[in-house]
Amino acid sequence: MDTRQFLQVIEHDPVTWDLPVRIELAGGRGQLFGGVALGAAVEQLEALTGRPAVWATGQYISNVFPPAVVRFDAVVEAEGYNVTQARVLGHVDGREVLTVHAALGRKDYPAEGRWVVMPNVPAPSQCPPRPSFEDSPGRLHHLVEQCIAAGEWGDAAFSPSGLARVWVRMPGSLIATTMGLAIAADFIPLAIRAALGKESAFGASLDNTVRYVARAETEWVLADFAIAAIGDGIAHGSVRLWSPDGELLAVGSQTCLLRDL
Repeated sequence: MDTRQFLQVIEHDPVTWDLPVRIELAGGRGQLFGGVALGAAVEQLEALTGRPAVWATGQYISNVFPPAVVRFDAVVEAEGYNVTQARVLGHVDGREVLTVHAALGRKDYPAEGRWVVMPNVPAPSQCPPRPSFEDSPGRLHHLVEQCIAAGEWGDAAFSPSGLARVWVRMPGSLIATTMGLAIAADFIPLAIRAALGKESAFGASLDNTVRYVARAETEWVLADFAIAAIGDGIAHGSVRLWSPDGELLAVGSQTCLLRDL
């Protein structure tokens, strides 16, 4: 299964895609999962420009619930020698629900390096599974397998470090795709629960930013979450996404509006 088969997008032309919102693409509250929407928009822009994504950010304006169809209209704003700047406007029946801005491309440069190191955690087979939402059968959470590598989870399990590390995988190695990494990055709201020790806490994403570093064929990705601050009903967090052999695949950040389930 590739990403377009998973998304079941309808490609009218390179700049116009439709995303049917199915229950399998929904988050814990039944709405279109933000990482899916961002990932679909980036997939469209990569196909349109023929260049790999470097950076993409999505602003979530309005929730979308099944069985709606989101129309993605793509625009190339500037096409440079190395990098293309582009955006996607997502709307449902004329109502804007999502805006995505992205930069795509690469440049040959004689120097490179990595200044962060993957944390030392047990392999996925040695980590306990993180339970899915029992009250949301058929939704995306049941397609995304998670194993707890480090961090406290559940009521009265406050994490003083604000850190939570989770192995993540999806069917068909989808987790390592552009879309899959966007989905993994959008699980920062779940890490809020670990930071607060409050299982009912929920973060409604206001934005989702992913910076793509490298591509790799891998079944599992380690999501290394860090909640930096929570105050005035707003949470700010970040994530680093790693392959099992220590390759940094992407970094992400997010701001969420706090709610209780």
